Amino acid sequence: MVAINTFNVLLLALALVFSSWSTYLNAGIVLAKEPLIRKVYFVSIMFLLQFMLAGVGIWIGYKAGSNEVRTNMLISFCILLIFGLKVLLTNIKNQPDEKAYDYTDNKVTFLASLSEGITPMAIGIAIGLLSVHPYLHWVLIGLFLVLGIFTGLFLAVRLRTNLFKIRFGLIGGLVFLAASIQLALNLTRF
Repeated sequence: MVAINTFNVLLLALALVFSSWSTYLNAGIVLAKEPLIRKVYFVSIMFLLQFMLAGVGIWIGYKAGSNEVRTNMLISFCILLIFGLKVLLTNIKNQPDEKAYDYTDNKVTFLASLSEGITPMAIGIAIGLLSVHPYLHWVLIGLFLVLGIFTGLFLAVRLRTNLFKIRFGLIGGLVFLAASIQLALNLTRF
């Protein structure tokens, strides 16, 4: 079986963080004057939902994977291509500071976490289809998610104008597309 290597999983985890970076930055700015407990609540809800959905995706991909490796590679290629284009086109279309929500409301925090968790779940399925070590890959994704959430939340206040000019979502979309191209090359054995 051709397995996805740990370096590719790290790149995909970094791309997941970049695809959600604007949400983390907006939450950091909105929650700047809120008490620490509110920030901890946001981090815990955002992390738990994204981490659990990524784990569900990895588990689904791992359990539903075919014995035919090329089939798994083709499905993973399609998932990475579709979500890479989705992330890329969404970030081209939207301005980074258009998405400012009031994260002091519990419902908004939960729904934002749920909507940001769809991409980790889909990418988790793509990883699970090719993974030999699904739990290790799940932990790596979780590590990158928690680091991304903390840095976005706490650094946004200090560098708020400079960070919004950098379109991190574009980087995430490009990494997803690069991973799908790599899978296509492996699939065609080029």
